[in-house]
Amino acid sequence: MVDLDIRALRYFTEVVQMNGFSKAAETLYVTQSAISRSILRLENELGFKLLIREPEGVRMTEEGIILFNHAKQILAQFASMKKAIEDKSGPLTGTLNVGLPPIIASTYFADIIMSFTTRYPNVELKIFELGTEQVLNAMSEGNLETAAVMLPFDDARFDLHPFITERLTLLVNDRHYLATRGEVSFRELTDEKFVLFAENFRINELIHDACGIYNRKPVVVGRSNHLDLIIAMVSAGVGITLLPDSIWRIHRREGLAAISVTDPILSYDLALANVKGYQSRNSLAWNELAHEMLGIVSSNK
Repeated sequence: MVDLDIRALRYFTEVVQMNGFSKAAETLYVTQSAISRSILRLENELGFKLLIREPEGVRMTEEGIILFNHAKQILAQFASMKKAIEDKSGPLTGTLNVGLPPIIASTYFADIIMSFTTRYPNVELKIFELGTEQVLNAMSEGNLETAAVMLPFDDARFDLHPFITERLTLLVNDRHYLATRGEVSFRELTDEKFVLFAENFRINELIHDACGIYNRKPVVVGRSNHLDLIIAMVSAGVGITLLPDSIWRIHRREGLAAISVTDPILSYDLALANVKGYQSRNSLAWNELAHEMLGIVSSNK
């Protein structure tokens, strides 16, 4: 019978993620020899070689890949179980890790964050601005308890509660030949130069897909993680961009024009996401407040 050790699984996954025994030892504050012995025992227990040392790091065997994928889930479940045992009645304390989409986080969650910290001053609220794929990985590994995500999202493992449909609007400087238009077809934009968010932003996928309808690819002349810089580049005439309506309403600037886009209409849904099953009291409190302030009507599934 295989008797897996949680510590050994943690050592193994850290070695893989850090691509080396020495780096994993530094992260875990243990000796490299302790990690080596632990993984050797794990290999003996399972009867398979799991890792192969190479000059540039480590490489997983086929059995190692299988173990790594399962180990991440086991460690996340163990962390959830440990938190459930430690979770007690009384005033909320401890830490709550929340994942929010970059850029639009402040649009919908600034007031929620303020209200939560006022109601629960003993809870340390940690906000992580992450893209949807990063949120998926972080929640799967137990590093985030709750998040807001762009749909589609993995709804097999998560409870999803949509709260808004966002539409993208075209932003040009007021000297652009489209600036006086009230509406444009996306076809008219396929020859334009685009200023986009960094490559890991889901919004970019909508723009790429829309260009694909017309068998084109967007001509990208600039990218940034920072909204102010994107707006500045558009204002300077470097290119055009597409922003969520909610962001434009908050960040209106002189010298810019916003125009509706059709054929296709570019839109996406935002939702609150939680791993199905146990939620800490901190997470439950956050979600109750978020549902209330975002106007989400809970439904029984």
